[in-house]
Amino acid sequence: MAQVSAVTDLAAYIGSQLAMGQTYIKIPEGVHYVDPKAKNGRVGLLLENLNGVTIDGTNAEMILTKTTRAIEINNCNDLTLIGLTIDYDPLPFMQGFITDMTDDKLELTVQLMKGYPEAGTFTGDKVEIYSPVDDELTTQTYYGASFTPLAGNKIKVTKQKTQQVEYSFEEVGDIVVIESTTAERTIPHAIRPDKCNNLVFKNVKVYASNSFGFLETDCNASRYINCSVDRRPVNTDLKKREYRRLRSTTTDGFHSKHARVGPSYIGCTARYNGDDGIAINGHYHIVSRVEGGNKLRVIGKLGEVPNLKVGDEAELMTYRGLRLPNAKIVAFDPNAGVDLDSSDRAFLNNQEFIGNVQKTRSFATHAYYVTLDRSVNLPTGSLIASSNRVGNGFEVRDCTIGPTRSRGILVKASDGIISNNVVVDTWGHGIMAAPVYGWLEAGSSNNLTITGNVIRRCRDVGIAVLAFGGDGSCAPAGAHNNVTITRNLITASARPAIAVTSTKNLKENNNRIEGQRNYYLLPKNMGDFNRAADPNQKIYLENTIRAL
Repeated sequence: MAQVSAVTDLAAYIGSQLAMGQTYIKIPEGVHYVDPKAKNGRVGLLLENLNGVTIDGTNAEMILTKTTRAIEINNCNDLTLIGLTIDYDPLPFMQGFITDMTDDKLELTVQLMKGYPEAGTFTGDKVEIYSPVDDELTTQTYYGASFTPLAGNKIKVTKQKTQQVEYSFEEVGDIVVIESTTAERTIPHAIRPDKCNNLVFKNVKVYASNSFGFLETDCNASRYINCSVDRRPVNTDLKKREYRRLRSTTTDGFHSKHARVGPSYIGCTARYNGDDGIAINGHYHIVSRVEGGNKLRVIGKLGEVPNLKVGDEAELMTYRGLRLPNAKIVAFDPNAGVDLDSSDRAFLNNQEFIGNVQKTRSFATHAYYVTLDRSVNLPTGSLIASSNRVGNGFEVRDCTIGPTRSRGILVKASDGIISNNVVVDTWGHGIMAAPVYGWLEAGSSNNLTITGNVIRRCRDVGIAVLAFGGDGSCAPAGAHNNVTITRNLITASARPAIAVTSTKNLKENNNRIEGQRNYYLLPKNMGDFNRAADPNQKIYLENTIRAL
């Protein structure tokens, strides 16, 4: 481990350099323990309204003493962050050995390990379980669990009764990982840029986080070069622990929302994080009804004011998944919300949403009127998104993704390329392009190229380009357009290796598909993509038109 730096207050040091007008700031080498002070003790380093500044953290580590946000970056232009390592002490997770379990595996007794947070600090409801044989996930991730402290730094884990015991592969001796938090009020994500232009992150490492490693919102043309989210090696850890760390971040590695020009992830790594490796998307909002042909009554995702602006190109999708030609927004007043009426409430209360998006039912109090430049036929429950704010123009290249408990690369944007990445040991799809109604995550993909990637040991579809309506039906062709899938290698993975739905002008060629491991599939996925009728199919197409 590196020496502790002589600088005792990293945020104050950087602040003093900025106050002197410095545009290149070299963080002193060594380990900097940071007691967060910004935003009422919830942010370790706050950077705001900076232009053309480079902060070089090569050979420096920023260790948060609370499980809260490490760095927040607001309204900055041409800011570059180089070489800094982010970690936490205490960690935002605990680990322990399973010492006993009931026959149905619904209750686990866990002896927590030395060197990790203790029983009283658990939070969340997620349980990941690893095998000590290879330090890899050994079973599906469980949500909805509850935790009870026991004597002797033990906890009882109680899982939901809906699980299928025959697909629960954990055994006594396996290792449970559960989220942990410090007692103080915290906010999520390690590095959190918002409303920034042309950010560059280079050689930045994140070893832990209470949620995402990197989350950017409303940014423009960010570049992430050789950045990594990974569990920390034993030989560089901050302290001696009973067993090596098994997790990096609690959820996604890299996540971009509402980018005007999408991010570039070049040579980045996301491994052992608690959800998707890389995700790029925007927001859908719900069309309650259309009045006068071109005036839409819209309910914002999570009850927020819809992130739409006059002049935006609007992506439009019916409740059954039919994508209409884009229209232009010619009128929208974000300050002119009207109270929801009974028909608005009726739809929200009967629609199945996923995760925190379920809060849209209770959070939504107002609807907003959006006027388009032409008349449209959009039934109740249709969706609208700004195609200017979903991350179009992105690039994901030369990255290493996985192992991870969910998807590897998940994009919901257009005019992008996913090339020459290595995606391994994902428990969800390896590479996925798909809007998702239940999450209200936009958008569909036009002009998408997926090429030269290597996907190994994927427990679901290796490359999936999909679209489904709010009723769960497969969307008609045209949700995605001009998709190229070529020169990819998919090995030792579940079948089908490639699945494409709802697409016009698909170019799929020169892909190698080798080996088959359908026993990887979780029970909830067994019936997808006609697997029951043809478990050996390599490629699955539905509502898809190949290019001539």
